Amino acid sequence: MEVTTYQSEKINLNDFDLEDFVSVVFPGAQKQMRKVSLVILKELSIEPKTISEIVDKNKLPRGTAYDAANKMQRLGILNREGKYAPIRISSKFPLSLERLALWYRNHFSAKKRG
Repeated sequence: MEVTTYQSEKINLNDFDLEDFVSVVFPGAQKQMRKVSLVILKELSIEPKTISEIVDKNKLPRGTAYDAANKMQRLGILNREGKYAPIRISSKFPLSLERLALWYRNHFSAKKRG
């Protein structure tokens, strides 16, 4: 993950969008992953689906789509109830980020004082 100063300002100005989010998750030269991830997240924002359904509907490269979905699942952005169940956008992701931010602030502010 990489958050640039520009993206931070967009967050502050409430101008951060899904495309910006995807570029944070897939920084640098991962253009194809960003493109595919954007399509996956847009589809899943409507309703849970399998990656295969999204690939077929949008004619995405299958390997890249599964790689992107797996990475987003490992990051906690996506989840599913079973191996073959439709995948969905996780409601736990923002909570995990809040907990991580709290730990980070506590951990490094304590180190700074000590």
